[in-house]
Amino acid sequence: MSMGKVSKIFSGFALLCGNVLIFYVCMKRAVRVRLRRMESVYERQLEACVRRQQENEQSIQQLRDVKHNLKNYLVSILIYAEHNECEEIIRFVHEIMENGSMKPSAIANSGNLVIDALIGYWHAAAEQAGIDFTADICIPVEMPFRDADICLILGNLLENAVEAAGKGKDEKIIKIYMKYDKGNLLLYVMNNYEGQLIKKRNNVFKTTKQDAREHGVGIPSVRRVAAKYQGQVSIDDSSPGCFQVQVVLYGTRK
Repeated sequence: MSMGKVSKIFSGFALLCGNVLIFYVCMKRAVRVRLRRMESVYERQLEACVRRQQENEQSIQQLRDVKHNLKNYLVSILIYAEHNECEEIIRFVHEIMENGSMKPSAIANSGNLVIDALIGYWHAAAEQAGIDFTADICIPVEMPFRDADICLILGNLLENAVEAAGKGKDEKIIKIYMKYDKGNLLLYVMNNYEGQLIKKRNNVFKTTKQDAREHGVGIPSVRRVAAKYQGQVSIDDSSPGCFQVQVVLYGTRK
């Protein structure tokens, strides 16, 4: 065998090894990116759960305070009533409410701790960004879906919604609707945005985030999780400045 052929074989082998190495490095990087994103999601979920638990403990303590002080409150109100001092009664009741003893409930209070906490987390983030965030949640405490799957879907959609709506200069809106019925779950998220959406082939939306390697997996991840439950993900951007996502999950998992 001539030296030329040997050199070509060696060069081909070296090229093959180089391609395999590059592929291996890329795969490892992709795995690390995915793990970092999962860790970030779980950390946010944990923080939200801890915050929710603290809020629940505070609410319980406030209810205990109300029960303990209820007699004194009623005595004070009775005295004002006997003297026909209606304005004083109104002022006194407002003071009780403002002290935190009877504050309105959180935006999500379904009883499902994980989902309520996650919605509460993104509600707080939306408020900081000046976004009008409304939620209509009608779900039971237990559903035939893994909490991790629901949180992945909900977390991705709300994260995208907060970022998109937060870039607006005028009115900023996010609406979320969740309903569970006969073993099926409907999740709807709507947000407004400014500018134009960028689409790739097959009507797949391209991320506008700077760290596109990490954030480009959002909607595809939602679709993959929905597929576990023979679900559907529908995206509607037909109305200018309005982005809507609807996810339907069915109780039977693949």
